[in-house]
Order: sequence, then structure tokens, then C-alpha cells
Amino acid sequence: MTNKKVISHAEWIQLLLGVAVIFGGIVRFFPGLMAGFPLNDGGMFLSMILDLKASACVLPRFTSYNQLDIPFAYPPFGFYLARLLSDLLNVQELDILRWLPSFVHSISVFAFYRLASEILRSKGRGALASAFYALTPGAFGWFIMGGGLTRSLGSFFLLLSVYFVLRLFQEGAGKFIGLAVLFGGLTVLSHPEAGVHAAATCILAWLFFGRTVKSLWHACLVGAGVLLATSPWWLTVISNHGLTPFLSALHTGSYGAPIWVVYWAGIFSVEGFFPLLAVLRVIGLGWGIWKKQYFLIAWSVLPFLAEPRSAPSVAFYPLTMLVALAFADAIPYFISKLRAVKSDLEELHQNNRFNAVLFLALTYLFVYSGLYGFRLLGNSLKPNDVESMIWVKESTPPGATFLVYTGVESPEIDPFVEWFPALSGRGNISTIQGYEWLLAGDFYEFYGSLTDLQQCKALDCIENWSDREAVNYQYILIKSDADHPILKSMQGGNYAQVYSVDGIVIYEAPSP
Repeated sequence: MTNKKVISHAEWIQLLLGVAVIFGGIVRFFPGLMAGFPLNDGGMFLSMILDLKASACVLPRFTSYNQLDIPFAYPPFGFYLARLLSDLLNVQELDILRWLPSFVHSISVFAFYRLASEILRSKGRGALASAFYALTPGAFGWFIMGGGLTRSLGSFFLLLSVYFVLRLFQEGAGKFIGLAVLFGGLTVLSHPEAGVHAAATCILAWLFFGRTVKSLWHACLVGAGVLLATSPWWLTVISNHGLTPFLSALHTGSYGAPIWVVYWAGIFSVEGFFPLLAVLRVIGLGWGIWKKQYFLIAWSVLPFLAEPRSAPSVAFYPLTMLVALAFADAIPYFISKLRAVKSDLEELHQNNRFNAVLFLALTYLFVYSGLYGFRLLGNSLKPNDVESMIWVKESTPPGATFLVYTGVESPEIDPFVEWFPALSGRGNISTIQGYEWLLAGDFYEFYGSLTDLQQCKALDCIENWSDREAVNYQYILIKSDADHPILKSMQGGNYAQVYSVDGIVIYEAPSP
């Protein structure tokens, strides 16, 4: 008889991490591959990448996007990286926006694995958490879109900066100061909200793992190093515009929603017909409280206090680690109380039933992640959309202003209105992107006004809206079904139709 080979714990970890990277990469690259165009947003980022080319990579004062003189105040690392890759590899900027976010968020699985293994004090639990991180349906959506250029980089560097800060506090080795400064600086230079969350998380880490004079000194060195490393950017912006753009952006953080409502909504979000992850999150929270995993509990709440707008995507990190604890520790523990079976992960990996359940769970999540990717395909520009914008660029005066009507009431998730200024080179008064750096406290009032515009069903409603907002336009572009009432209201009026393709009609407005 031959002895049956038993997989070692190290081999099991490698296998699980490989599953996370490979299948997590598939669900992240699949939507962009099928869409043929960057998903959802990224139009303003395309303009900013092109602006760097026009300025010979000197940080511009303003971006050309939407002809609004929007301060070029956004953290610029992603734009410089895209510019560099486009020039070195001779790749179109649109292709960079299509593929780079998916690539960065795929390799973030490794960064999450290192951080999870450090916090959970176990590579096996870290690998398990990484598998759930990679295959949670919906959790990767915002990071693989065109606008994910900055979001994915911010997430990646946030994970690494927290990891090295933890190592610094726990081991006290000065060698981690430079790495913490490097990745902390890259976090700040990649995404404005990621920088806030990184700082808040590192303060929380000091409260749990530091609390010594030495670690406080190290924390101060890291903070000063990050400020110094990022100073060429923020000093340039302040010298050009003062603090106004940064103060304006602070008003767009979705403040006001009850924290606990948003928190519990994130926990109980359902993926598919069975709430697998919701159940595991609840079990993980209970287990974390029982086993005094207070850092994970506190970290899952902290993002909603620090910066609510992107809080769910940051709270996802500790919640996923709690999911791993639920799967690897809590559930096996209670089963072991009912039956005489081992519940230690270092031995559970040899349990065929445990591995079978894990396989079924990850397969379930992979399937629904793929289905989620299919839903993303509907939120991307189609060939007719791009064709109409190219026509506008080639056939209308350079300074022309458009009013684009699509009927989509949420302007931040309407790819047509965001990409229109970038691809056509013309202004659009119904685009919201960029105003976060201009309107301060009036941002959400303008957001509501654009929602009202997209609810119009007739031309007189649009004209009344433009009079109320005191805005002028030379063209109206309508993207709708052929039987939409707003198209019928345009017939017989003073507007001249100048372009028509399936689902898109452009009218020139009468002279004032």
C-alpha cells in the first residue's frame, strides 16, 4: 500500500493564496475585457493625464477638464504613473485607465495578506482572509473602474503603510520608519480619502500596539517624514490656490448620515441568494468581542468617524479579517463542542470536510463576483457614445457649451456626462465631476439641481432649469430611447437637429 500524501500547512497557505490571486484577478479583469472601455468614471482623470503631457509633466495650475478652471489639486501620483507608462510603453491613456486599476487591485491581495497575517498573527488566517478579500462580490467594483486609477493605488499603499507602521510599533525596529514614510507618502499622493484613513488607522494602531515613548517618537518621525515627502505637491497647490480647494473638497464627504445605519448596512450587504458573508461578519464580530480582538472591532468603526464617504471600502479590511476568524476559529470551535473533532487551523487544513466547505464557499463567491462584473458592463460607454463625442470635437466650435441630458438622476454614476468633456473637449453644464474642488458647501445643492435636470420630461422644463441656474448653452445633447417624451417636445421648436445616431440626438440652440 502507498501512503496518501498529506498537504502541509505551508502548502495549504500557498494554494489558498494562489486561488485568491488568480481567481481574484479574473473577476477584476473580466469586466474591463468585456466592456472594451474603462468602466464608469475616469473622464476627468483622462484630462489630467493629458494635461501633464501638455505641461511637460510640470504640475499645472488648472486642469483643462470641462473648461471650468478646476484647480489641479487632486493627489497626482496616479496621473504621473499613467503618464510615465503611456510614454514608456507607447500605450494609449484610455488603455491605462482600462487596465491599470484592475492590475493594482489584483496585486493588493498580497498587501492585504501581509497585513492580515500580521494582525491575526497567523499566515493561515491571513491567507484565508485574503481569499475572502479577493472574492467578495461588489467589494472591488469602485477600484477597477477608470476612476479606480487613484482609488486602487490609494488602497494598495494604505494597506502597506498600515502594515509597516504596525511592524514599527510591535518590533520597535527603526528600519521600518523609512518604509512607513514611503508608503504613507504614496498613500497621500494617490488618493485624498485614503490619506485620511491611513492617518486615522495608524493613530488607532499606536493606541493598541504602541503607547510607549519610543513608539510615539517613531510615530512623530513617520508623520513628519510623510509631510516632508509630500510637500512638493501640497506646497505647489497652496502656492497656486491657497487652502481653498482642500477646504472645498472636505464638504463632499457624505457627512450627516447616521454612522450605525451605514455600518450595519455594510455588514448585512447580501451577495447572491444566500447571505454567506453577512452571517460570517456577524459571527466574526461576536467572536472578536469574545476573544478581545478589539483592534479589529474598533478599526471597523473608525472609518465612519474619520471620513464617511469611502468608509465602507476601508471598514471592509477589518471585517474581512473577522470573517476569516469566523470561518477558521468560531464555527470550528462550536462544532468541536458538539462533536469530538479538532478545531485548530494548523490541523483543520487536513480535514476534507473543512476544505470542501471552504471550496464551496469560495466557488459561490467567485460565481457571484463574476455576475457582479456582468452588471458593471452596463455602466460603460458604448461605441455610439464615443462616436458622438468625437463628432462634437470635430464639428462644433472649441468654446461651445453643451447641456447633456441622459435621464440618469445620479450624476456621479453617469459615465456619459463625465466622459463627455474629456472626449469632446467641450464644456457640459450637467457634469458634476470637478465641482468638489470649487463649490465647497454648495456642492450638494448643485448635485440636487443636476438631479432635477435629469428628471425633466420636456424642453420647457430644461429651459426653466437653465434660467433658474443662470447658465447658457449652445447645444443640447439628448441620450435616450426614441420614444422618450423629451424628444417629442423638441419637435417643431426653434432647436435645429445637427446630429443623430442610435439613441443620441444633438440640437443646436437658437441664438439668444
